Amino acid sequence: MLGLKKELEFWRFLSHFWGILTALFFLVNFLKILDLSQAIKTVAVIYIGILSLFTTTKEFARWKNKKFLSNHNGELFIFIWTILILIFIFFNVSDPIKYQIPGEFTATYLSILGIFAISRQSRNFKNHNINN
Repeated sequence: MLGLKKELEFWRFLSHFWGILTALFFLVNFLKILDLSQAIKTVAVIYIGILSLFTTTKEFARWKNKKFLSNHNGELFIFIWTILILIFIFFNVSDPIKYQIPGEFTATYLSILGIFAISRQSRNFKNHNINN
């Protein structure tokens, strides 16, 4: 179990690191502080890949280990990304020529929501099976 815990900590750290980096890249690019439009494509793909690997590892651990308990919920990251997209939409509506929402941002946001929803359904299904 200690090996699994270390593995989950590793993927959680990578997921958080790349998630924060990706959000910062989008924000800096959106506000036209730096043109990171080319790098964003790579950073966003890396983040979604790592988030998928972390979530998959966590869900396999949940199903494999009866005592598995994850105190780390993804709601905070969903909240942060939702606030970020709302800010982008607000700025875009106020000045659509200056502030344009890149398609990669929308795709990243929807991917994060999808991964979270699948993880949540897996957890609910597992808890339902245990209680029945």
